[in-house]
Amino acid sequence: MRTLLAQPRMRLYFLGNTLSTIGDYALWLASGVWVKELTGSTAQAGLCMLSLILGTLLSPVTGYVVDRTRRKPLLLATNAVTGLLVLALTQVHGPGDVWLIYAVMFVNGLAVSLTDSAMTALLPTMVEPEQLGAANGLSQALTQGQRLITPALGIGLLSAFGGGAVAAIDAASFAAGMLCWAFVKVDDPRPEPSGVSPWQETTAGFRFLLRTPSLRQLSTTLFVGLFVAGMFETLGFAVATVGLHHTPAWMGVLVTVMGVSGILGGLLIGSLIKPLGPGRLTALGLALCGAGALAFAAPVTAVVLVGALCMGFALPCIIVGSMTAVQLATPKELLGRVSGADIFLTTTGQALGMAAGSALITAVFYRDIAYAAAGLLAVSALYLVTRREQRLAPPTAAEPTAEHAAQHAAEPAAQPVTLDAPLPADGRV
Repeated sequence: MRTLLAQPRMRLYFLGNTLSTIGDYALWLASGVWVKELTGSTAQAGLCMLSLILGTLLSPVTGYVVDRTRRKPLLLATNAVTGLLVLALTQVHGPGDVWLIYAVMFVNGLAVSLTDSAMTALLPTMVEPEQLGAANGLSQALTQGQRLITPALGIGLLSAFGGGAVAAIDAASFAAGMLCWAFVKVDDPRPEPSGVSPWQETTAGFRFLLRTPSLRQLSTTLFVGLFVAGMFETLGFAVATVGLHHTPAWMGVLVTVMGVSGILGGLLIGSLIKPLGPGRLTALGLALCGAGALAFAAPVTAVVLVGALCMGFALPCIIVGSMTAVQLATPKELLGRVSGADIFLTTTGQALGMAAGSALITAVFYRDIAYAAAGLLAVSALYLVTRREQRLAPPTAAEPTAEHAAQHAAEPAAQPVTLDAPLPADGRV
């Protein structure tokens, strides 16, 4: 990690990513409260998160855009356009303007899928393969840290100055991120035309995931892990109120504990991924998440807090392990689409988990749901750790296949080949 932060462009990478998402998290958390205040409707408030998810679910299309354009200019343009559109929220003054909030949340989801795919594709050109795990881990640590402060930022600004102030902060965060990215030096050539249909190119990411055994296994277990994480969005309230007899506000304690252990997990991942490899790191995360789910079933505050520590530490392991595996195994001309397909699967899994948790909690006792979740996660971890394809291998990055670009887009190769050339001594690509 010290090696990463010694590089000026990596400091700009982390700073730009952090600044541009602080405003996003604040707005996402404040938007539902804002709509509730304007309309008095809980159902309409819930549509904010649905609008965000719908935008994110277009990630296969945005992945195609990422692979067909230069990625750094795309990041700059996305930050600029989204930041300007967010300012439209300063014109929201009553219930009749709520549609603007939904529209901006949808655009935010679309922008997130674009920037996530672009940064996933650019990162392997900025660091050596053995540094990818540490870079992804630090990004996760920063993300978890933001989640500790953005609820107070978003809700505090909304209460004190109104939703327009939250929108202004989000727009400023996009401008700050764009400024940082403007000075990041990357190898970002213009992609060559493939000569195949847009449909073939858009679905190439899914085909690559399905045809690559190690990534197919990871994507399946990641879907399960995020499904369970989505369920605990609702289950946590039952744990706090029914199991431990606390007020609903005690959920904030659980979220804080998970955030702190998530930061620790992100910082330690760089040293964990080397001996374990991406696949077994993901399996470790699933196992810890299962242990946390089991602890949540205990009616003892101390045990539940230990479970929250396990789950907070587990989430970066799951995300970083699977993301690093994708970056190492995917040829660079496919990284945007494969990342887009991966985002689609994880977002779908989390959204389905949230819906399942909300539906089940009214009919099934929360402890039974926690037991089922723990069992599902244990089976997923065991499945992953016993797969031959997930055995430890030296970190390598996939090179472009030898096939012509058009043929590759239509029938992407399922196996990586040799190591990329090392970075020059000055750290520039």
